Amino acid sequence: MSRLLIVHGTAGPVRTDASVRLEWVTSMLDGLALAGWPAPAFDADRDITLVNLDDAPTPEPAPDPVWEAAVLDRCWRAARFDAAPPSGRTGTVADRLAWSRYFTGLPAGDLVAALRQVRSHVAGDDLGRRAADRVRAAIVPRTRAVIGHCLGAVAALSAVAALDPGTAPTLVTIGAPLDLMPVGRPPARWIDIADVHDTLVHAGTSGGVPAAGAAQRVRMDCDPRLRCARNYLAAPEFGEVLGALLAPPRSPHRDPPLMSGTRHRPG
Repeated sequence: MSRLLIVHGTAGPVRTDASVRLEWVTSMLDGLALAGWPAPAFDADRDITLVNLDDAPTPEPAPDPVWEAAVLDRCWRAARFDAAPPSGRTGTVADRLAWSRYFTGLPAGDLVAALRQVRSHVAGDDLGRRAADRVRAAIVPRTRAVIGHCLGAVAALSAVAALDPGTAPTLVTIGAPLDLMPVGRPPARWIDIADVHDTLVHAGTSGGVPAAGAAQRVRMDCDPRLRCARNYLAAPEFGEVLGALLAPPRSPHRDPPLMSGTRHRPG
């Protein structure tokens, strides 16, 4: 049975399980190597379960103009730019955000559609509930950690927070707009990883589930175009977190280690 559960979801294009698994596994190996950890001793097909929330088209949730305008405004104030947007009449806030580091080149219509997917997940609407149910169903007694990216992290948080704190696996959220979620009980073992340029992460409000609720917070600065999982996973900051999770357990009565060999620092 699997011991790592990865949850992929970006409100982006439909992707096959094989494509997502290949991206995640190779990126995680790169992150481990950059952090100086040895190659893991697990079999990727046997020890990793995938919940791919981008495996099928999803209906666009109903619009909420007030919520969308408020979040776009917060995104605008949180965004970082390498160059100023053109002056004068440049269209809507969503149009101008296409010039920012995080949303670079994203058409306004695609941005608004993505925000509607985000709202459905963080508000616990039908789409979000079904995503959390998929994650919850994939968690088994031997699951050591649940790692989710973007909307996959939102679904993972919803699923893990509903479990018994004493038996719930460690949760790792990556690039997740958690501050937009309603208040809830944070998991006891929770590591949140976010990039300083990730606009959706920094566009939340104090009324949400703050990442400060995480037991460990990791902040990094990698490629600002973070709408894919690889830029996070193939970074030493993530590799450090994953390596510690996979390190041999201290108790001889636990499962065999997922990591073997001696740790080294890249020269």
